[in-house]
Amino acid sequence: EGGHWRELVVRTTSHGHTMAIITFHPQQLGQEALATQKALLKEFFASGPGAGCALTSLYFQESTMTRCSHEQSPFQLLYGEPHIFEDLLGLKFRISPDAFFQVNTSGAETLYRAVGELSQADGDTVLLDVCCGTGTIGLSLARHVSKVIGIEIVEKAIEDARWNAAFNGISNCEFHSGKAEAVLPQLLSSWEDTRPLVAVVNPSRAGIHYRVVRAIRNCKAIRRLLYVSCKPEGEAMRNFLELCCPPDPGKKLVGEPFAPVLAIPFDLFPHTVHCELVLLFSR
Repeated sequence: EGGHWRELVVRTTSHGHTMAIITFHPQQLGQEALATQKALLKEFFASGPGAGCALTSLYFQESTMTRCSHEQSPFQLLYGEPHIFEDLLGLKFRISPDAFFQVNTSGAETLYRAVGELSQADGDTVLLDVCCGTGTIGLSLARHVSKVIGIEIVEKAIEDARWNAAFNGISNCEFHSGKAEAVLPQLLSSWEDTRPLVAVVNPSRAGIHYRVVRAIRNCKAIRRLLYVSCKPEGEAMRNFLELCCPPDPGKKLVGEPFAPVLAIPFDLFPHTVHCELVLLFSR
């Protein structure tokens, strides 16, 4: 049909939900041909041979690129429910098609428990959850801290995070939508709260923006930082160096340097060489 599609299936273990997202490269197809493709896909999964997949949600996205956000090209629900749900650490989480959620739920529970313990957060602590996704880390630790502030670039993930907080009866969380490098410096430059502030960053393979590192370095209230990295040898290594190097006025890194305290790998991806690494920095 002059186009091709690839399929991404997200399965949640505890509810048996399956969401299929079909990213279609339209190339030269007109709107009529695209509508036909959508109708055929819906029929295939709703009542045809694909019905055996018992999909909870079937999404369609027209994309000229390999990876495309909802804002660039909307996810169109062809069939089923708009969201899937997962249970994690006694909480229920709603997941949108483009919201990040760890694929290995039981592994993620172990990871987030460790983050909670390493943060040494108590009832007086404010937890800063940078790249928070659907709010998993912040919400799972919310009952142990005074307040959670989450920041996330994916708009739909923030909508999920707010829904997840409300559904689980958690009222001490606030979520900010936008790029961390835009939101965080503004938030921290006017920080006057006297409560202890602990930061958790859980970025993509690209690591965090230099302006985020600088904002964390230059905020005296942050004494402990937990960095959750899926590719520590990549761009994240640059972040570690920037967090720990001596003060450098030329780079506007004037805050006291952090020191790496410990690193713990978590095998969230069995049968692969990859792992999730949690690094604790303090100063």
